[in-house]
Amino acid sequence: MDSTTPYDVRLFGAGAEDARVQGLGIDIPQCLLPVPHRLVRRLLGRSLAADSGSGALLTDFLRGLDGQAQVLRPAEACRLGTVVVDLMAAWVARELDAVPALPREVRSRALMENVRRFIRHNLHDPALTPAAVAAAHHISVGHLHSLFTRHSGGETLAASIRRQRLHRAHRDLADPALRALPIHVIAARCGLLRASDFGRAFKAAYGLTPSEHRRAVRSGSVAGVTESA
Repeated sequence: MDSTTPYDVRLFGAGAEDARVQGLGIDIPQCLLPVPHRLVRRLLGRSLAADSGSGALLTDFLRGLDGQAQVLRPAEACRLGTVVVDLMAAWVARELDAVPALPREVRSRALMENVRRFIRHNLHDPALTPAAVAAAHHISVGHLHSLFTRHSGGETLAASIRRQRLHRAHRDLADPALRALPIHVIAARCGLLRASDFGRAFKAAYGLTPSEHRRAVRSGSVAGVTESA
């Protein structure tokens, strides 16, 4: 939609007259979107696919923002707003077949968010390696390492994957619904197959062994399920 011109929104298939429809919208000033407005106008009034590529990435990101909106600090909101604009630009440019026209840094940040989403969705896979991530995004391993380090405050890709896997295991070990699962099964679900390596890395990260952490949660001496990283 373009808020500078009249438009109607009509919802079909909602069912009963008193049915409720929920939606999440964003307003982006034209001057912030790095895609020429004459091109964007081609998309006005169209429904764009949001189940793959940049559309799916933007959808997931907006849902996450909506869930955390009440606790975001102003500085965080500003940085995340930049990400939203980049993802929207990538999505629009893809629909217009105009991705090369985007500024290089916009494409770089959008690619980085795509990489992060791919990692989150594949942490359970032991084969999640830098080579696998690079192949999934059709870039070289060297380019991936450079991109990731530049946009992650110096943290390497391998370190990020390991940290997120440990965080997920830490969360799952504290989840009452998973209490019956053996520790090695929870570790494997997080892509950590070697029990001895998992135990050492977990203790180094949290100061407790996995079994000590689980017992501490059950006794109430530490907090329960943590938020995702």
